[in-house]
Amino acid sequence: MAIILGQERKLSDGSTRRGFARRHFLQAFTIVAILSLGAWQWFAQDTEVASISAAPRCSRISPIAPAFNKSLDRIFHDPAFKHDSIKRLAGAIQIRTEIGDVHPAPADDSEYYAEFYKFHAYLETTFPLVYEQLQVEVVDKLGLVYTWAGSDAALKPLLLAAHQDVVPVNRDTWEQWTHPPFDGFYDEETDTLWGRGAIDCKNLLIGTLEAVELLLKDGFKPTRSVLLAFGFDEESSGKYGAGAIAQHLEQRYGKNGIYAIVDEGSGVIPASDSLYFAAPVTGEKGYADFVITVHGRGGHSSVPPEHTNIGIAAKLISLLEDHPSELTFSPKNPVYGVLTCYAEHDNSLPEIVRRAILNAPHDSGAAAQMLEFLATQHLYRDLMRTSQAVDIIHGGVKANALPEEVSFLVNYRIDVTSNVETVLARNVRQIKAVAEKYGYGVVIGDEELSPKTELGYIALEVRSAFPPAPVSPTKGSDVWDLFAGTIQDVYENRVFADRDVEFYVGEALFSGNTDTRHYWNLTENIYRFMAVQQTKEVLSVIHSVNEHLHFADHLSTVGFLYEYIVNTSEHT
Repeated sequence: MAIILGQERKLSDGSTRRGFARRHFLQAFTIVAILSLGAWQWFAQDTEVASISAAPRCSRISPIAPAFNKSLDRIFHDPAFKHDSIKRLAGAIQIRTEIGDVHPAPADDSEYYAEFYKFHAYLETTFPLVYEQLQVEVVDKLGLVYTWAGSDAALKPLLLAAHQDVVPVNRDTWEQWTHPPFDGFYDEETDTLWGRGAIDCKNLLIGTLEAVELLLKDGFKPTRSVLLAFGFDEESSGKYGAGAIAQHLEQRYGKNGIYAIVDEGSGVIPASDSLYFAAPVTGEKGYADFVITVHGRGGHSSVPPEHTNIGIAAKLISLLEDHPSELTFSPKNPVYGVLTCYAEHDNSLPEIVRRAILNAPHDSGAAAQMLEFLATQHLYRDLMRTSQAVDIIHGGVKANALPEEVSFLVNYRIDVTSNVETVLARNVRQIKAVAEKYGYGVVIGDEELSPKTELGYIALEVRSAFPPAPVSPTKGSDVWDLFAGTIQDVYENRVFADRDVEFYVGEALFSGNTDTRHYWNLTENIYRFMAVQQTKEVLSVIHSVNEHLHFADHLSTVGFLYEYIVNTSEHT
């Protein structure tokens, strides 16, 4: 069943989409910031929903602890290990591996990547056992692939991913940082490490190598091979880094040749002091950049036409923004996983709200009421629809000259229930409506849909596009159960061992994209997760001033990876 807010229509399978009139989350894991009691109470007024009839969807998972656990206590409790770990991550932050939106291929400009070569040398010095005992390959000059061969070659290998690059720091903002962005400063009083990459995602890269280095030192021999893959341009689409690594690994292992992939992603959400949810991301929205150009007459501004080309572009932009995509609900949307965790376990939510969420998969009225509330949440609503943003516009060079061309770029993050073709068709309809009203032709790609006129034509070019990621299976999946059971053990029996905490593992959705978009052919089991408590404070500084990490979260990252590597060999 799929429900669209604000309309009723028949699906291809004959079911009905219905909803209420549309009213007025950084990522799925920021839901904690919007599920406030006051907002839910607003929704609950004068609303009736049938009693809850759905079976539990967010049950407690049995923890899976590895038998080989030689260094786990050391990771979580040894001050000497923590001291050395701080030095390792701080040293990585001090190397400025920044990547901008436009960057050359590594073979074309090695100087541009000088900091990355320093970073490689740092890794080799810092993790000697990894470099002595694992096969280390460099892909496309800078991509790093490590292979730790297991004793059973018949088992598909585990792939642990991260990226070497970080978002550039605007030099104009350096004075706004509490501590300089590339100092890797550790504040002992607050147990906080500051700097660009502290949370995105040198913490994951260093934590992965720390876990492997410890396992090597402990004498662990994996049954299942373990691969590490570190791209170098994730912050700018991963074309040269993960793109080349994906081809390299597919040639070696074939399609679906990898057991599972773990990369950066969501983490652990504190719903309250005694209730936490892990929200691994099992899907990502699709992506499209459309460049729309109005081609028309130029001339002197003293004798303008009724509508200049800039005016026509403005008409089209207004039409696009006045008609955003409707919210759509499908139980297959991964974000519904974390919603059900809240509905089943957060007693602060009104019963009427919990019923709407839990009945949504089989009650179109409940689904529509849930969407009506979510439509009021500016940050959350875009996880339930295709988002649209006009990001770039060009046109005009002189006050007294009419521009012959005006172009603008529209960025779409495509809903998991939609596709590139649907978004394109919607744009074409809107372009045709404006073109017909004002006397312009229409050209889509190389195809002329409407003849060019004496006034000109409107053209659309698909600059970049890819569909939503396949959603990784969770129900009935032994691979997921082992992954989730490892998370449960790390937090229930390690991180929260001395606290009275309820802990559940759900799933979530990214509106952005990670390097995993290049790895779809390698496995259906792709989990975007970091063992980090993602509070409002932490989320507010990602890609921003004052990026920092509470160091206890780095230790839990190392501990989780240590456990998961062992578990994937002990449970084959």
